[in-house]
Amino acid sequence: MKLNPFRLYSVSLRKKSIGIFLLLVTLPSLLVGSAVLTRYDAILRQQFADSMEKNLNTIEMNLYEKIKAVDDITDYMIYQKDFRDFMQTTETPATMDQLNNDRTAIEGFAAFQLMSKSYIKSISLLGQSGNRMHLGEPVEGPEQQWIDQAKANKGGIVWSDSYPLVSGWTGPKRVVSLFRMINSFDDLTKSVGMVVIRLNESEISALLSAAVPEEQGSIFILRPDGKVLLDRNTQRVGQPYPDAKLLGAIRNSPDKVISFNTNGSSYLVFNQQMRLTHWNIVTMIKDETIVAKTNALKVSLQILLLVVVIFGLVALIGFELTIIRPMLELKKETSRLKTGDFSARVTVRSRDEIGELGRQFNNMVQTIKDLIDNKYRLELRQKESELRILQSQMDPHFLYNTLDMIRWTARLEKAPETSQLIEALSGFFRSSMNREKRYTTLADELEFVRSYLNLQQKRMGDKLAFSLFMESSLEAAVVPRRLIQPLVENSIKHGFHRKRKAQIAVRCYREGQSDLIIDVTDTGTGFPEERLRAIRLALEEKKSDPTIMGHAIFNIHELITIVYGSGYGVDIPIELNRSGACVRLRISIQSIGQEAI
Repeated sequence: MKLNPFRLYSVSLRKKSIGIFLLLVTLPSLLVGSAVLTRYDAILRQQFADSMEKNLNTIEMNLYEKIKAVDDITDYMIYQKDFRDFMQTTETPATMDQLNNDRTAIEGFAAFQLMSKSYIKSISLLGQSGNRMHLGEPVEGPEQQWIDQAKANKGGIVWSDSYPLVSGWTGPKRVVSLFRMINSFDDLTKSVGMVVIRLNESEISALLSAAVPEEQGSIFILRPDGKVLLDRNTQRVGQPYPDAKLLGAIRNSPDKVISFNTNGSSYLVFNQQMRLTHWNIVTMIKDETIVAKTNALKVSLQILLLVVVIFGLVALIGFELTIIRPMLELKKETSRLKTGDFSARVTVRSRDEIGELGRQFNNMVQTIKDLIDNKYRLELRQKESELRILQSQMDPHFLYNTLDMIRWTARLEKAPETSQLIEALSGFFRSSMNREKRYTTLADELEFVRSYLNLQQKRMGDKLAFSLFMESSLEAAVVPRRLIQPLVENSIKHGFHRKRKAQIAVRCYREGQSDLIIDVTDTGTGFPEERLRAIRLALEEKKSDPTIMGHAIFNIHELITIVYGSGYGVDIPIELNRSGACVRLRISIQSIGQEAI
């Protein structure tokens, strides 16, 4: 069946509004809602993954800062003489003063670190000479395996797994500790002692738990060899992670986020490797958790779609009451007016555009009635008005002929200077009042500028001098009318002091094969530096600001840009505005018959 478009034109406004509501509100809402709900899970999963990845980056950064700070402490001990002397000096009556000084210095350094870094619980120094020092919480616990590893590592840093200790102050706790042999500064192969720095595991666990609460999933730290360094399940600490499939997926995948299935459950696994230690912060979140977090949003979206449909229905009813019914009433009254019934009126119920339309209709009916009643009187007034307009007009040719008669009279009375002024004024008026042509040749434009400057020179006397230069090949170049004279007028009005002599120069020359450059320079006061920068910025951004520059410069720039394109316009060369002012016009060279417009 072929749809006839003319039948659509005859459908009533009420049916059209219902159709528009169904096609543009109800149907799109259902389609869009269905599509959004279909893809909403994937979108929210990606948002959840991005948020979790950002949290892991934050955790990694915080842990890195703590671990790096502890590493720096041990580096400081290697290079600080007080620590080395304390560890390798045997306690004798002769060395007591030196050892006491070393202890004082070490205690001050350690106290500062313990107070400024709350996650450090204690620092122990074990010297080869038998000197020992413990600062911070007194603790006891199984540390021999890490001490042995540190000795075998010969100065390399050894980080322990999470292990239990008993604090003399707070009782049982778990810590993660750094063990490192301190080598002699003079002989790096010789160890002078060992340092142990213990970190409170609860502060590290708090960082992890803040990112992943226990009810949402699991988070743990793995060593590069796959052993568990820290986990909520302390039985796994120090042991290889029990799921070898997960370890393989983490090692073989270049992505930080992977999907993982095990024991019939699906997980979203996040892996963030730490700098410096190369530990892996691993987070496992069940898909059910992610879906549960999005259910509330899904319900909100469904409610939103329902609200959109309800509001659309309310809008349709409002459209019916506020627009359709008044329009139908207006149609009815218009039909009455069409039959010649000038008593037709519509009831105005509002002050909006529809109400204004009704008021205008009522006014129109009254106006038509008044026009019919006063037809002949109105025609008579119009005739009289036209006659007054015709009588008030002056024939431009009458003005030219009168000026020409006055010029010859002046010559007959032997007043040549007056005759020249009248001749210049006549030529100026003749050129300026010829508004039919939008373009002129460069030679005619310069002749117009010359007439203007001659008149100004007669007014200002010897205080004004001017020169006009044009390459001979540019005489027939076509330019927009009145392009140069406003700039010359600006120089006279704004650039010159009444009591000083001034000079204006207009130079027209070719640049390259296709560009015409017109420089209007004067020896006046010029542009202040800040104003010059503001004008150049306004020209670049095409902002007409009378407080920065005159309308003439901006209007000429806009005209040239419209006619010749963005590569042309007005420029204020900084190098030519050192003494006086210079305004440069750049336009495309065109001959007669090639005007841009």
